[in-house]
Amino acid sequence: MDKKKVLIVEDEKEISKITRAYFERAGYEVYQAYDGEEALQIFKDEDFDLITLDIMIPKINGFEVLKIIRTSSLVPVIIISALDQEENILKGYELKVDDYMPKPFNPKILLAKANNLLNRLNNLSTTTEYKKGALTLNFETHTVMKDTEELLLSKTEFDLLSLLIKHEDRTCSRDMLLDEIWGLNSYVDNRIVDTYIKNIRKDLKPYNYIHTIYKAGYMFSLKENKNENE
Repeated sequence: MDKKKVLIVEDEKEISKITRAYFERAGYEVYQAYDGEEALQIFKDEDFDLITLDIMIPKINGFEVLKIIRTSSLVPVIIISALDQEENILKGYELKVDDYMPKPFNPKILLAKANNLLNRLNNLSTTTEYKKGALTLNFETHTVMKDTEELLLSKTEFDLLSLLIKHEDRTCSRDMLLDEIWGLNSYVDNRIVDTYIKNIRKDLKPYNYIHTIYKAGYMFSLKENKNENE
């Protein structure tokens, strides 16, 4: 079996070295970049299963690197940054990052998050294609079509939409969505679910398939007339 490839983008060399050691011990093939330009060049030349990305890196900052990556790839990305203010975390999720870890961080937890993220990708339904309303989800290519338009969803957005569709016409609580998508003990605030739902809703317009169930959570339904509070 081929090793999974991870790109570590981190300008603090000691942190990069420690992170690399953990991933290598877990069987990953590891690449390192110490600034944004180098990261994008390596990304252009190789296919990665995962990227860990610092924000405050030289030449091109991590947010800009992520924007460029997302123009061509849905590779899972975990941001690791000392910028732990809420606005920075939310900005990361709006740019379709899959997870966000504040510094200082525990490399064991990072590795667990990485494994969880990639396992979700490997454990997708064996059904290749699933149609619901105007949407077509392809589990092999990890893509979503809205009518004839392909939507650029991150892996986490894809998984979240898939889970809601799986529970069609049933309410999914924020805690349930957190546990299923981010994993137990993920240290993710449940408001992150709201941010992801907001992003997915934008992509699904004009279709109003995801409904807010007041004080309960969210529901995927093809029925438009739901008693909800946005």
